[in-house]
Amino acid sequence: MLKQRIITALALAPVVIALIIYGNSLVFSLFVSILALLIGYEWCQIVKNAKINSAIISLAIAMSILFIEQANFIQVDPQRIVIAASLLWALCFIWLFKPQQGKQKPMIKYALAVGILVLFGASLISIHQIPGVGVKLTLAVFLLVWVADIGAYVSGKLFGKHKLAPQVSPGKTIEGLIGGLMFCSIYGYFIAQWMDQGWVKFIIAFPLIAIISVIGDLFASLLKRQANVKDSGFLLPGHGGFLDRFDSLIAASPFYFAFVHFYVYI
Repeated sequence: MLKQRIITALALAPVVIALIIYGNSLVFSLFVSILALLIGYEWCQIVKNAKINSAIISLAIAMSILFIEQANFIQVDPQRIVIAASLLWALCFIWLFKPQQGKQKPMIKYALAVGILVLFGASLISIHQIPGVGVKLTLAVFLLVWVADIGAYVSGKLFGKHKLAPQVSPGKTIEGLIGGLMFCSIYGYFIAQWMDQGWVKFIIAFPLIAIISVIGDLFASLLKRQANVKDSGFLLPGHGGFLDRFDSLIAASPFYFAFVHFYVYI
């Protein structure tokens, strides 16, 4: 399994990095919209309500993201983005404490998919479009969730003893979480140097954003556990599906966007 994960990651990472660096505004927007479509489809398939068509919902999500990007009269406001994202992810966080409570509430899960993925898409595209530094900032957030994931995995394997959320994701440990946050803080220092910014705000903000990314990971695990499925899909060997691979990023992006806007490039 680990070997498959590494092979898939090595194959996927260069494609994503190339799209971030070389993709123009339209190409990157199409990439994010397709990514949201695939994640949305897997999310809806996990919920699986016969009255709802997963393809229609996921296509609507992707088209909404593209419309926001292309419509000049729509202003993506970071303050509204972060408020809306805070409300949605607060609900997801509360749900983690009562894993069985929302098992029979598919409509809420569909609504969460639409709201969370549209906010994710709008945030990521807006970051990429920041003149001069958008590419660096976009690379930084992708790397942030990867660093958090790797740091938590390594720390959990070496020191993990206390379960973080045993009812939702038994493999995650408190020690792994702490290790991942420490990795993110160190990573934040180097990103600040790369971007010629004050390092203090980065070493504080990056672990906080990583905590939100963990909530995204845990909530995706909750959806799968409620549906009695192991993976969200099968297209990424070793990882499962696109929701499995990008659940942390969809949670982190709106808050990273707010951090960038209010504290880095105002």
